[in-house]
Amino acid sequence: MSGTITPTPDQPRPELLLSLPALRARLEEQRQFRIEQITALAGNDPGQPPAGTDLAVDTAQSQVTAALLAGARQALTDIDTALYRINNGEYGKCLECGAAIGMQRLRTLPQTALCADCHRARASGPDRVAGSGPVRGEDAPPVVA
Repeated sequence: MSGTITPTPDQPRPELLLSLPALRARLEEQRQFRIEQITALAGNDPGQPPAGTDLAVDTAQSQVTAALLAGARQALTDIDTALYRINNGEYGKCLECGAAIGMQRLRTLPQTALCADCHRARASGPDRVAGSGPVRGEDAPPVVA
């Protein structure tokens, strides 16, 4: 017996187990940052613009703030999901295919829930991924230009 730990489907990989405290700490830091960001953005309601303010500029600023707020909320959701998965022993497994997510990917994006292959497949759109919606030509509504 070599003393090497062989992971089983229900046990995390040894390298992942060793990295979990650092990954959890990074996620907690990111979580705090996102909470502060959301609080700041949500409190950034200009109310009535000062007299003489360009309405188009005010509208554009409101749209940018809304987009930043939506992105921060999504990031917080992703972080909370990753922390939940750590607590439940599901962290490091792809939600799409169940394969192990690479350690380099987890170190780079600790909130990720997809392996690199599934992320690429999802990013390429539903028209190219079987099982993620209709493929063009198969029960898909026509594309209207």
